[in-house]
Amino acid sequence: MRLTRAVISTLIICVAAAAARAASAQATEPPVWNQHAKQFIFAPAFDFEPIDGAARYRFTAMTETGETFSFTADSPRVSLTPIWDRLPVGTIRLKVEARDKGSDSVIAVVGQRQFHRAAGFRDGGDYGEPVMPYAKSAALALDTVMREPFVQNWRTSDKADPKYPLYRYASKIIGSLMSGCAMYARQSPRPADSEEVLVIGAKAGDFLIGISARSGTPLEFFPPTYHDAKPTERENDNWTMLMSPAEAGQGYLDLYLATHDTRYLDAAKRIAATYGRCQLESGTWPLKVDNRTGAAIAPIELIPSVVISFLDRLVADHGVTSAQPTRDRALAWMMQNPVRTFDWKAQFDDAKVRGPYENLSKHEATEFASYLFRTAKGDVAKIALAENILRFAEDQFVIWDHPPDLKTRNEKLAPQNWFTPCSAEQYAMFEPISGSSAFMIVAYVRAYEATGNKIYLAKADALANALTRAQQHHHGRYPTRMVKQDLSYWINSTINTARAMDLLAGCTRDGKR
Repeated sequence: MRLTRAVISTLIICVAAAAARAASAQATEPPVWNQHAKQFIFAPAFDFEPIDGAARYRFTAMTETGETFSFTADSPRVSLTPIWDRLPVGTIRLKVEARDKGSDSVIAVVGQRQFHRAAGFRDGGDYGEPVMPYAKSAALALDTVMREPFVQNWRTSDKADPKYPLYRYASKIIGSLMSGCAMYARQSPRPADSEEVLVIGAKAGDFLIGISARSGTPLEFFPPTYHDAKPTERENDNWTMLMSPAEAGQGYLDLYLATHDTRYLDAAKRIAATYGRCQLESGTWPLKVDNRTGAAIAPIELIPSVVISFLDRLVADHGVTSAQPTRDRALAWMMQNPVRTFDWKAQFDDAKVRGPYENLSKHEATEFASYLFRTAKGDVAKIALAENILRFAEDQFVIWDHPPDLKTRNEKLAPQNWFTPCSAEQYAMFEPISGSSAFMIVAYVRAYEATGNKIYLAKADALANALTRAQQHHHGRYPTRMVKQDLSYWINSTINTARAMDLLAGCTRDGKR
């Protein structure tokens, strides 16, 4: 069945209403999504089971200094709102006890949690000034990418430079390189070496087309997730993660806009057609499949936020109406799944695949919220839904100040070395990533555009200002990790961040920037 815009709009309104009802009925619909959360900015509730014979439940939160804050409720699943604003930033140990009606004695401890009570955003707070204007910052960062030896190598070679091992994530890295070259060349004033940079982008794009799945194979024309990767439990040249072709497709579309070479638009159209052919009846796709058969490797479905954005771009900007039914089916799946369940599981090509709620991320959530804001056109229900998703992302992953005292895998990642404000990427790698700040900045800008609420612009500014400080420390680069000494350099993170900074630069605040 083809879903019309009217049907999609009605579905969005119904899901938004259901989300609102769920938010007001926490006692009957427990928030199972937060069982592995690292922090909370907003007052949480937990999935603690009621027990027979309990008349009330006593909540007691203990701070790092031993101070306690308590309240009593009729359910063990209510939020911590009564005490939340009094809890200091830092580690909190929560205990919930069931008590009987007569003596008020403790029947049982029904739940305990330890978490980081994170700092909320202070509107008008001092988060530091930008080191340079955002547009200039973006231009500088793009220039550093183009000067990298493993990028310049494309000028004399038709293959990815093996000295940069991250090229093994072919769709992600080469797709972002195409975008970066296009962004660089489309700057105003146009850089003198724009044509040379576009040659780099074109050679990278041609290479990716050349290693894509052959016509007639199960994933025909899909560019690979992995290329020349050492086989591990996480990556293998025989596997494709199905967000990757859309990531590469975005790069092809950017390169087409800069070069007007229809080969890249055609490559994007072929990717869209294959998405349509292998779409599941449910409306999404398997997360990871075997290239040779198209069969799913694990029983986990793709959260198709980036696929929806890619297909929508083809429909809206390039008139590829054949991609619309595929997009609309994926959109309907989103509404019935992560929008409703909040199982925004991390889907990274360098990470292990985990079960429901074990490793949430804000990438897919903010990508989808940005899509909703962009396409809302004043639809109040759609905007409210997007704001709810954005609130989740901020709550779980934005660190305005005072990072959590978590165990780190490297001393360089210790909280005292973080540039804040910043954003973490996922539960399993709760580290300050520049590209994660970029996802949040884009979503805040889209929220501002849709609502006119300047608090969103203020939040984007705070994150952007920290990025300029980290950039200055790293000689023009946006470091992949927002720390004083980076561990590895992912150019897709820098390019996505440059895009976000340029988008923010285009906003006005009080009539000026």
